[in-house]
Amino acid sequence: MLNYLSWFIAVKKQLKQIVLPALLVLLPLNHAHAKETTIAKYQVMASFLLQLPPYVKWPTDIVETHICLVGKDVFGEFIDQILAAKIEKGAAANIRIIRIAKPNDISDCHIAFFSEVPNDVAYLTKLEHVLLVGEHKDFIDIGGMVNFFVERGRLKFQIHLANTKIQQLKISSKLLKLAKVTGM
Repeated sequence: MLNYLSWFIAVKKQLKQIVLPALLVLLPLNHAHAKETTIAKYQVMASFLLQLPPYVKWPTDIVETHICLVGKDVFGEFIDQILAAKIEKGAAANIRIIRIAKPNDISDCHIAFFSEVPNDVAYLTKLEHVLLVGEHKDFIDIGGMVNFFVERGRLKFQIHLANTKIQQLKISSKLLKLAKVTGM
């Protein structure tokens, strides 16, 4: 298996930041190698999450962006390795990864990635200024704003604009061009 961290760093040096979300749309997922495919899928998602903050405008100024991984940690060490590389290059000194086993209190999170649909979905509607990210077919329906999905063997993402507006979050038009946009 390729060393995805080295590959990611090399690509990032050569291309602009917006290319990573484009890779997300273009990454083919080969079902013949399920374990490698799952690993690759979560590596791309991790990279995407770390690239996301510059493309989201929160209603208040943020000194340090808190990306919370809620529930099962599907990213493992990979997200930490990418963040460390970004910090070393001075590109992400203001991002912090926080792992939360249960979504009891994610009010200090700016971005919350849910590896599973939370039991108390009513709690999500009470949050303020938190970008909710998931990977389940019903995630948008329960208030999610960004949802990863596989279509024709490729990893893609959906952005629900109405849900982001409720949270007073503005998504960059550059990111919207790469997404399947709903809730307009």
